Amino acid sequence: MMWFVLAGAMGAGAWAGIRRMLRPPPVPPEFAGPRPEPAPSGYVSHTESVRIYMPVEHYLRWVNSDEVDLRDLVQGSEGLPSVVGTHVLTGSFEYGDERVGARRRVELSDGHFLAEEILEDTPQTFRYMIWGFTSYQRLAIAHAVAEFVFENRDGETQLTWTYSFKPRWRVLRPFVGRFVDSVWAGLMKRALDAMRTGAEASAASSRR
Repeated sequence: MMWFVLAGAMGAGAWAGIRRMLRPPPVPPEFAGPRPEPAPSGYVSHTESVRIYMPVEHYLRWVNSDEVDLRDLVQGSEGLPSVVGTHVLTGSFEYGDERVGARRRVELSDGHFLAEEILEDTPQTFRYMIWGFTSYQRLAIAHAVAEFVFENRDGETQLTWTYSFKPRWRVLRPFVGRFVDSVWAGLMKRALDAMRTGAEASAASSRR
């Protein structure tokens, strides 16, 4: 887990002080300031993909419907908390609205928060940024940019998800890479499997 790796790079006293500083905030942050600008390079990236047995337009309608909740898709483990709620801060996350620039606060099961903002929203690509981590991740990660790419393959959806993390300092790149390839990759695989299973179950139910 990332905090064990970071702890090994610090003195025991310094790490104890940082752990006290990184307790969950008593009041949810407003995330009112400007988001970070995506960097031209320097990210640690990981990509996962899945084939979903339904057309892209049907999948997009399903994943953006009231039937789907982020809490059902993003389940943490191995020290990663689950999503337990979201709160829209600016703009709209409703499918069909102009969503670029919409921002929301994401609440996690450990009491911490992060901010999420939509960067691109087309029938082919959905790209967003997360930042403002209140947990230990803020020690090593400045922000992350994620992108879903939707491809129509013979009437089925090829869904490709890439997450790119910007280390706060270059010296932390190996630690961030280890975290992304081991812990975060597992979260992505589970989330994609939940998307495939949920979408196909919904399609099967509508055919009955």
